[in-house]
Amino acid sequence: MTTTIWRPPAIVRPTAVGIIQRGDDLLLMAVKSDDGAIKGWRPLGGTIEFGERAADALRREFLEEVGLAIEEPRLLAVLENLYTHHGAHGHEIVFVFDTQLTDETAYRSESFTFEDGGVRNEVRWVALALFRTGRETLFPAGLLDQLESRSISARVAAPPSARSS
Repeated sequence: MTTTIWRPPAIVRPTAVGIIQRGDDLLLMAVKSDDGAIKGWRPLGGTIEFGERAADALRREFLEEVGLAIEEPRLLAVLENLYTHHGAHGHEIVFVFDTQLTDETAYRSESFTFEDGGVRNEVRWVALALFRTGRETLFPAGLLDQLESRSISARVAAPPSARSS
């Protein structure tokens, strides 16, 4: 494990994230403080490159991060995320997509790990109820409200092949 310290860039950064659900759990990446403690969770995804569409960026990020393909992303919301991470200010425009993993067996894995920029990242299924009760924090700010207002948590817990798009 490295000691690389991440800080947000001093630009408005366009990002795409994907909501993957297994029952009442979401597939999320741990957001860690400099000491390695988990301070919250965020959906997988990342920066949209110049000339790249948001949905294409999301597909690329899933392949790069966890080596998994996703089904056609469906735009849920666009959020403006102004935040502070260890004193550094960040500003993102976040395209939030609903999607599913194409490999149904991946839903049986409890966790995934990947390295990005020399940093080991932890991805696992996290119960939506933990965010509703305030026991855990979901990033970006406003995402939980968007999910609740769109009743994503009410989707039937079925394998991806059994869900309609």
